[in-house]
Amino acid sequence: MSWPDARTLRWTPTLRVPADDGTEIAVEILGDGHPGPTLVFTHGWTFSSRSWHYQRMLAERYRLVLMDHRDHGESGRGPREHRTVDQVGRDLYAVLRATCAGRDVVLIGHSMGGMTIMALAAEHPELFGPTVRAVALVDTSAARDRADAFGLRGPFATLFTKNWATELALMASDPARAERRRRSGSRVSVAVSRFLNFGVKPDRRLTRFTEAMSAATPAEVVGDFWLTLDTHDKLAALATIGTVPTLVVVGDRDRLTPPAHARAIAAAVPGARLLEVRGAGHVPMLEQPEVVNAALRELVESVVSTREQVRS
Repeated sequence: MSWPDARTLRWTPTLRVPADDGTEIAVEILGDGHPGPTLVFTHGWTFSSRSWHYQRMLAERYRLVLMDHRDHGESGRGPREHRTVDQVGRDLYAVLRATCAGRDVVLIGHSMGGMTIMALAAEHPELFGPTVRAVALVDTSAARDRADAFGLRGPFATLFTKNWATELALMASDPARAERRRRSGSRVSVAVSRFLNFGVKPDRRLTRFTEAMSAATPAEVVGDFWLTLDTHDKLAALATIGTVPTLVVVGDRDRLTPPAHARAIAAAVPGARLLEVRGAGHVPMLEQPEVVNAALRELVESVVSTREQVRS
């Protein structure tokens, strides 16, 4: 598959699913003729479903459903007060009802997308087991740790985290001013994206791609969703997720949701497989897709083999 191209982030949805408040959630379906489980992908904060660029090749073997969160990518704009993890969990529920009726489901979530799965588990535990047959959580967190300093130490850590908090607060309180201050596509903006998202020596095409995704997300949306991520706590929902096979993936250089978060999730989910991808940052599915895809295939095949054993 070719490199992801920052100039081709726009796409035409297969369908638009109305959420419970009427906001239209853009969905793409690939490999629709395949039997077996459907893989449902939920993306991270400020990104879009295009962040799963290298996982789209799994459609050669499986049915895939990729969604853009509300206010991201091709999805519709919803009320500001609905920019919460709990709401995107309800959006995921609407997408499952519209696209996966009568099918086994494997949920795969990156960063805020993983939190979305946790929100779904908190509100609809009855789905896990009968419908949701497995879960993959990629570089995510069950609860915000305010001690995280992006892997930085000393005065520079204090300076960076203070500036980070100031910029995000401005996006929520004065989004028009924040939008004017953004320097999308600049060397500084791309460098920040590289620092936050990547590990060792990423290709420039990848750093430009992630920066372009984030730049396409309005400042107001970035700031509003950060408020809910900052207070995120779905530790209790891990008990529900633990009722199905669970894969926990993290880049060992992740600065946004460090490996300690993944280890905490894996420790709370009995039998979970923890995969730490060496040299990768916050987006191992882009940096080392062959490693991530192999782990996803193994997870999905465990669902297929279990279903076949039940039938026999």
